[in-house]
Amino acid sequence: MAIKSSKPNPFLAWCLGIIVPAWIRLIRMTTRWEVIGQDNFERARASEEGMIVVFWHSRILMMVDQRRLFPKRFWFMISEHRDGELIARAVKGFDISFARGSARNPRKKAKNKSGSNALRTLLKALRRGEGVGLTPDGPRGPREKCHAGIVQLAKLSGVPVYPAAFAVQRAHFFSTWDRFHFPFPFSKGCYVYGDPIIVEGDEEEARQKIEDALQKVTLEADRRMGHLATDAKMTAQAADDRKTVSSS
Repeated sequence: MAIKSSKPNPFLAWCLGIIVPAWIRLIRMTTRWEVIGQDNFERARASEEGMIVVFWHSRILMMVDQRRLFPKRFWFMISEHRDGELIARAVKGFDISFARGSARNPRKKAKNKSGSNALRTLLKALRRGEGVGLTPDGPRGPREKCHAGIVQLAKLSGVPVYPAAFAVQRAHFFSTWDRFHFPFPFSKGCYVYGDPIIVEGDEEEARQKIEDALQKVTLEADRRMGHLATDAKMTAQAADDRKTVSSS
């Protein structure tokens, strides 16, 4: 049996490194942006302490662009698989540092070890007052389901968690596991920043609180851009997924 390479195709990586940054900047410059939760955004931007900004995997594209508005060093956690390397190549021009690891999977001890290493890297960064961006349902889902790692990181560091989302009026939802939100230029768009969350006490309650807050800001962004009616099936399926997981 052939072994699947963990290295990305060099040509594909080169193309992504050119096309993705150019597309992000095109969307930024041709979109009429609105910020909902401006006070929360300014609080996060001006803070001298560490902070965690969380957003669903489907909204990663334009959240990358927000990094330029934060003066502090910013970290993302990416998979050690080739998908993670492709993401790193695609956004290398946005001054992002990377901690490589995977979400905890009890059946894959090797990945758990890499995740622990990434957790330590991010914890040190937060204690230095730096920022961390995380997709709590990445890299492979379940979609819009918050993994426990974000709760552990927030609890150990004691820093606030800021839920965030973006949506653009002219956009396409891909039929991928995360229903990736792909924006088109010359449109309207919005960023939504929720109230900061401090993780204390019961970790499951905190995990659910973060998940609910992320659902709220994402639905608000979609509502403002007119996507709830056209993508109601996606929203209903996400609710069904949460019920299935909670009852299992």
